[in-house]
Amino acid sequence: MPLVSLELRNFRIYEHILLKPDRHLNLISGLNASGKTSLLEAINLLGTGRSFRTSQTEQLRRAGSSELSVVGKLQEEGGETARLSLVCGKEGRRMSLNGLEQRHVSSLALQFPLQVISPDTHYDFLQNAKFRRAVLDWGLFHVEPHFLDIWIRFRRILHQRNAVLKMRYRQNAQYAWDEELTEAVEKLQAARSNQVEKLLPHFQSCCQQILGENQQVDLILESGWNENERFGERLRLDRARDIARGFTHSGPQRADLLIFINGQESKQNASHGQHKALVIALRLAQIQYLLETINKSCCLLIDDLAAELDFEHRARLTNFLSNLPVQAFITTTESTLIDRESWSSYKTFHVEQGVISG
Repeated sequence: MPLVSLELRNFRIYEHILLKPDRHLNLISGLNASGKTSLLEAINLLGTGRSFRTSQTEQLRRAGSSELSVVGKLQEEGGETARLSLVCGKEGRRMSLNGLEQRHVSSLALQFPLQVISPDTHYDFLQNAKFRRAVLDWGLFHVEPHFLDIWIRFRRILHQRNAVLKMRYRQNAQYAWDEELTEAVEKLQAARSNQVEKLLPHFQSCCQQILGENQQVDLILESGWNENERFGERLRLDRARDIARGFTHSGPQRADLLIFINGQESKQNASHGQHKALVIALRLAQIQYLLETINKSCCLLIDDLAAELDFEHRARLTNFLSNLPVQAFITTTESTLIDRESWSSYKTFHVEQGVISG
């Protein structure tokens, strides 16, 4: 469902705004520090419960206010609607879907799939395996109905085992969680491996269209332990080290997703611009996979599209995006940097110190 209405109160520099976005392209221009990125941040908060810029929710509240609110209305072409609401105050966070209070942000996320591409996206991907794992888990969350249960069960058992490992005097309890953990790990690893296999053709296609070069690309999933061993055996071999350190060393919590280009890992063989294009292509491949698998559209947030992409790659990317059935919110310092004519419809908004025109 595309976002057809967005209302903010006391969010960053915005006291109150009501925005009616286009179903396809929304181009947001303005000077640096004018509030462009804050709009994307608010949309992301609505769909994920968090900011992509800070983990400190109080930083999102407008100075002098006690709470902020973000309310969005989603609407299908046929008329079906959903109303999402998130309020963050000094006493915590409240969420609702169609007026009904929700305990978990996953209820909003399932209604409103989001992908974010910011100037830091490729840096995060390059530097932290957590972000690389998150790319896979995002797709699995939206496509596989039972993935969230599998992931939550794995995290719970891992936490329990780690707690026991810290109690070194309870030797009999140190093995209590191994069987359950092994079962949960096997399910999680199987889901991730299957996702990589299905995602790869989309990634290769996106790379060819965005990079515009005859590059051979691949995705490699490292499981987080020696894949020549069964995980249960790995736990047994790691037992002395796990007890000494007080945590489980091997497992999907150490898994990694690697991009290879022309037979070498991208962070070693790709230029800075190529690496950014590769990470963007991977995000877009996830959107394609989502559309193909469950025929569900996605909202795409791109902050400062022109940053570190030359004219040719930027043109290829915008042309590719215009042919995807997605709703895009793109920020730029100059609206002329982004081609709009290939989109079926678009709206332009100009932001200046908390005031939006357009």
